[in-house]
Amino acid sequence: MLTRRGWSFVGAAVGLFVGARLLGLVQLAVLSVSTVLLLVGAYLWVRAKSPAFEAHRTLKELLQVGVEGRVDLTVSATRRSPTVAVADAFDHGRRAARFLLAPLGEGEEARAAYRFPTDRRGRFEIGPLRATLTDPFGLVSSSRRVLGTEQVIVYPQVHEIVPPPDVGGLDLDRDHPAVKARVESSGDFMTLREYAPGDDLRHVHWRSTARRGHLMMRQNETRRRAPVLLMLDVRPATHDRASFERAVEAVASIATALDRAGRPFEVAWSTGMAVGAPGRRHLAHIMDELAIVEPHGADRLLIASTRRRSSALIAVTGRLLAPDAASLGMLVRDGGLLVTVPSAAESGPVAPRARRFRSLVVPYDERPFAHSWNEAVLRWQRTGSLPTSSSPAPS
Repeated sequence: MLTRRGWSFVGAAVGLFVGARLLGLVQLAVLSVSTVLLLVGAYLWVRAKSPAFEAHRTLKELLQVGVEGRVDLTVSATRRSPTVAVADAFDHGRRAARFLLAPLGEGEEARAAYRFPTDRRGRFEIGPLRATLTDPFGLVSSSRRVLGTEQVIVYPQVHEIVPPPDVGGLDLDRDHPAVKARVESSGDFMTLREYAPGDDLRHVHWRSTARRGHLMMRQNETRRRAPVLLMLDVRPATHDRASFERAVEAVASIATALDRAGRPFEVAWSTGMAVGAPGRRHLAHIMDELAIVEPHGADRLLIASTRRRSSALIAVTGRLLAPDAASLGMLVRDGGLLVTVPSAAESGPVAPRARRFRSLVVPYDERPFAHSWNEAVLRWQRTGSLPTSSSPAPS
């Protein structure tokens, strides 16, 4: 393929030939022929020196906003190669990492690395990796695809926060006798039993062991709890870009804290769509969706009309509209807990006032989300009561 310089040489050759015919100057004709021969020689040089490479790309497929990403490239030559330009595209070719690869002998390797931008969340495509060979005069180039594309997910930033208050939520074992408790290594004490090979010695009941003369093990059970409902407000009318990103980071942080605490939880958008897949990859599926979610849907909380009810609702909202307080109250069962986390400055009440459930407001201010959340939850843990004020803290 001709470069810009190559096309300019083509134009020069044509002009020289036309000038030679019009003016009858042999010198111009010689220059025209020489230019054409130079172009042909450049083309043949590129064809003869065409490199053959094998490449490998190493990167973290799951990154986080603000956490440095690094891509490592390894390129090996299957035959001797000249100097080539290597470019690894990013974001559908809008940007690229470019390198000059020195001549390599057969079987030799070269390594390079570049930083992957993590300034915004989303699903991005890296590649293809292309090697471009240009003749010494820069007239003809040949580009070859060396490596394909890969998908990279940049997750929203996750803040280190304390788990949500452990109140609200039905005890399924108590309210639904047909559902049996699970026997687990942690939880409430249930009974003693004799040691079996493979048991964790950390659960030996030493007092009973000393009395009976052989190892006795504690067997615990964990009471099953109804899942916490974590809702993200995705309505375009309630967010600007900054408040939506803050809300997404809040949901990602709360979901991670719930997962680490071993508490069952569900995530849903304000449109009523449930997110995630219960199981071992529940949190991973949720983070995948949070990486690509954008504001969408109607201007009202459609989730309130889905008959979904929870004993513990954590609502991460934007700028609440007039009917939203009542809609949030409809999602909470009697005796439950409603935690409201606004991500934008509020002009009205951010939580409904009701006697049938308790309400906790994490006030909005200019500090990072983690500070506001930890302060509100730790106040609850210290005092044993939830704040009753529904006004945001002054910024």
